[in-house]
Amino acid sequence: MTIKKVIAGGKGLGTLSDGMVAMVPATLPGETVAVRERKSHRGYLEAHLVRILEASPDRVEPPCPYYGRCGGCDLQHAAYPAQLELKRLILHESLARVRLEAPPDHSTLPSPLARGYRSRLRLHLDRSGRLGFHEHASNTVVPIDRCLLAAEPVNRVLAALVEDGWPARLAAEIAAIELIHSPADATVAMVLTPRPRQRLRQVPRLLEALRSLADAVLLTGGPPGSASASAVFGQDFTPGGPGYRLCWDHRCFFQVNSRQNAQLVAKVLELLPLPAQAAALDLYCGMGNFSIPLALAGLEVTGVEQNRASIHWARANAQASGLESTRFIADEVERHLQALIDTGARFDTVLLDPPRQGAGKAAPLLPLLQPSNILSISCDPATLARDLAQIVAHGYQVTRLIPVDMFPQTHHIESIALLERI
Repeated sequence: MTIKKVIAGGKGLGTLSDGMVAMVPATLPGETVAVRERKSHRGYLEAHLVRILEASPDRVEPPCPYYGRCGGCDLQHAAYPAQLELKRLILHESLARVRLEAPPDHSTLPSPLARGYRSRLRLHLDRSGRLGFHEHASNTVVPIDRCLLAAEPVNRVLAALVEDGWPARLAAEIAAIELIHSPADATVAMVLTPRPRQRLRQVPRLLEALRSLADAVLLTGGPPGSASASAVFGQDFTPGGPGYRLCWDHRCFFQVNSRQNAQLVAKVLELLPLPAQAAALDLYCGMGNFSIPLALAGLEVTGVEQNRASIHWARANAQASGLESTRFIADEVERHLQALIDTGARFDTVLLDPPRQGAGKAAPLLPLLQPSNILSISCDPATLARDLAQIVAHGYQVTRLIPVDMFPQTHHIESIALLERI
């Protein structure tokens, strides 16, 4: 079969000689390939790649020794410029599926680093002592001692863990190990997740030894005093005006690609009109990734976030930046939106950065606040398209759409969509 395109999820799509549509991983548009059926569905099938009969000029040799076994990096076989173009096409097709016309094309914003960019790595640990990532569509752990995408401080701690035999010593009681690097300094924290309903007998006395490998060792759900209470991470920003630092802990969401996150924040500031003292609502605000720079630009910002740990750090970050009037509210977004609507609140700008499942029922409520513009940051093209369609149905149009490569070597796509009231 010949691969026609790569679809959301990173698989190539083509049609077999009998007319059946097939999806094949590790393929690129224009390639002629031999495949073997893996699983049949109504109207299409999933297939394994057997061999490449005619390769794309964009194909490269994957540099990672775990490629093809680890379920993580599914676009390593594509040259980096080709990855950027694939993501642009997938994003535009997602909008077309909900009958939305995308604005004039914007190329994908490339990541400053195509490898070594991840500051956070979550590794699974099975009972036989294998520490690594799951195979694709499987719970089988592929053991690793280094990740091509991880920042070097993370890889140093990972290598030491493996070399010192820690996976086998922890396997009976620990299900996962997360390594987190602070972009502002060399700090690396280790977060251990116990197995469900596991009585921790061995782990507490091993924690002190683990602290020789990392700057902090945290045990989620462990007894008080069994590990460090928390570790603080930070990122410094220099947006052209006064620089600032954001801080958070391991309970908060933050972008794992810190250098691309800085570019994302700069792009948001570039896209939004920023009249002094305009009222801005930042939904799913986290620890203030967008709220703080918007407030520093002169806007009156209200941030809403359900995660109370994130709200704690958002308030601390605002105080550290001298932003006395910036407000942060710990509440479920849809409930708080409805309360704002009921009180007749109005905002000039609404920004939202929802989780992978999108804004959902909150999306059609946004136009009721009558903002001049709505800016959506998304990590999933399908849920973005669904949310945009609901907003457009209430008198808005998509005027800018920019793919952002937050996760090079993988099929995941970050994006920015700007909507303006008609």
